[in-house]
Amino acid sequence: MELLYKPDAEEACQRWEAFWQGEMIDRPPVVFGGLRRPDAEDIPGPSQLLGFDGDFARAFEIVDRRLSGGLFLAETFPCHPPSLGPDQVAGFLGCKIGLNEASGDTSWVEPCVEDWESALPLTLDPENRYWKHILEFCAYLRPRARGRFLLGHLDLHGNLDGLGAMRGYERLCMDLVDAPELIDRAVEQICALFPEIYDAVYEAAGMAEVGYTTSWGALVAPGKTNMLQCDFSAMMSPAMFNRWVMPCLEVESQVLDHSAYHLDGPEALCHVPSLLSLPRVHVMQWVIGAGLQESRPITTWIELYQQFQAAGKACQIPGSIEELKVVHKQLKPNLVQYITWVNNVAEAEDFLKWLQENS
Repeated sequence: MELLYKPDAEEACQRWEAFWQGEMIDRPPVVFGGLRRPDAEDIPGPSQLLGFDGDFARAFEIVDRRLSGGLFLAETFPCHPPSLGPDQVAGFLGCKIGLNEASGDTSWVEPCVEDWESALPLTLDPENRYWKHILEFCAYLRPRARGRFLLGHLDLHGNLDGLGAMRGYERLCMDLVDAPELIDRAVEQICALFPEIYDAVYEAAGMAEVGYTTSWGALVAPGKTNMLQCDFSAMMSPAMFNRWVMPCLEVESQVLDHSAYHLDGPEALCHVPSLLSLPRVHVMQWVIGAGLQESRPITTWIELYQQFQAAGKACQIPGSIEELKVVHKQLKPNLVQYITWVNNVAEAEDFLKWLQENS
């Protein structure tokens, strides 16, 4: 792979490939956030909703200008994931996606399911305006990004996250108890749409031609990859999770060559035993939860990371260099990937050297 904004892309790809195979060349893969060239234009990072207005030319110009000033060290890749926000799958299935200047860099979905009997079956309408938009945006960016930066795959909140956005999360909680058979049908149908959605975007963006994919989680992999998730699982019992979410994750992970799971918040920890049984989920990304970063920093979760590794899963761990050094000494180096932030190239190089000496 050759990229204008990352001359050492081939070397970085070799480390990523070793990581996905459970191996290591000389250190774990590291992603550094936010580093800029000293002479770079001072422009903010592009919104995830860039291009929502249909002005694809302006969107590309902003992304390209921003990435042209970046320093993508180690296994960091220049990338832009087209997006309509976290609940775009619900938009593809008929709900209205809303925007407000006060909402900042995100969108929300207006629930569109009054009752499941009339809403089913769930189908992907090729004329849906949001679906057409995302495919057209990917097709526009495809030749322009080629050789410059990667196009990231979508943030696909399907399974119960998608159903919750369509129905409203409080009402979906009631449905799980009051109408479980209807939820069985809805889950089966939204799960079945994942391959169609993933592959259509993969094709429109020309990802097969590049040979590597990435997504919002910053993981880069040969073939097909994405970050799987179910944030709604924080409100589910293990029995409910196993009935409705696990079958979806099995379908989703079968589509991908390499997959990771986004585990968000302490309320979701009860599902770890089930998640670790998924053979095609290779990486666990643990997010501590809002408001807990100071009281429960990553150095207090080492036993959880060790539990992941004991099941053969790698860990994606974000943290400061000081925190990562503490964690690194207690984990298998071939089963970790780090995300961190530095002030300059020298700090990054010092950390990479430390990892080589301590891995």
